[in-house]
Amino acid sequence: MSTKIKEYDYILDTSAVFTYLTDAKGANKVGGVISSSALPFLVYSELYYIVWNKLGKPEADKAFALVKSWDLPILLPSERIILNAGRLKAVYRLGIAGSYIAAFAIDTDKILVTSDEDFQVLKAEIKALYI
Repeated sequence: MSTKIKEYDYILDTSAVFTYLTDAKGANKVGGVISSSALPFLVYSELYYIVWNKLGKPEADKAFALVKSWDLPILLPSERIILNAGRLKAVYRLGIAGSYIAAFAIDTDKILVTSDEDFQVLKAEIKALYI
């Protein structure tokens, strides 16, 4: 996984990664921004467990390796992110993964790429590209 931090304008959530991987509606939008995107650490975990549960460990390993090969920056939480994710979970009742992903978007002032309508409650706090 990428340890270097390159410039990025977008943060992909798990739904955006799945949209791209499955060539679902909106995949072109994701493909258009993927080279200038970063991935929160939790996206890797969500990707791995969702694919494992649906298709088994070998396919989860393949999906993980493929996304890792994109060599996008991985966003790791600072104390500020941890506290902000907790605030978002408490105030907006988001899931813990969504809370962290949104906290990264808020902290970095980058555009969240998602198909998850749960982030609509944060329209005053984040910029989002809905796919």
